[in-house]
Amino acid sequence: MPTLHLKTLKCVEQEDWTFHDDVLLKVNGATVEFTSMDKGEKHSVDQYISFEGKAVVKLYEADYGADDDDFLGAHAVKRGSGVLHFTRDDATYQLTYAVS
Repeated sequence: MPTLHLKTLKCVEQEDWTFHDDVLLKVNGATVEFTSMDKGEKHSVDQYISFEGKAVVKLYEADYGADDDDFLGAHAVKRGSGVLHFTRDDATYQLTYAVS
């Protein structure tokens, strides 16, 4: 069974221009990380997730019921390593990962 290692998340550009972003990172529908980030910050995620077939990684900026959470993008990974870029809703995030 493959294992996805989520390494680091970098905020290049925030979605929320009035306050920090509250970022939700989900894999196959389950929340694996929640953190607050500002432009230029880098966060060590260091999470390992086992999966079958493929892992779908989604990133959101939480709005706490005042509005729907802002969807920042999704990527499916099966193997390899690299950087996933999330660029929806005027935000830019980079997530480094590896699958073993």
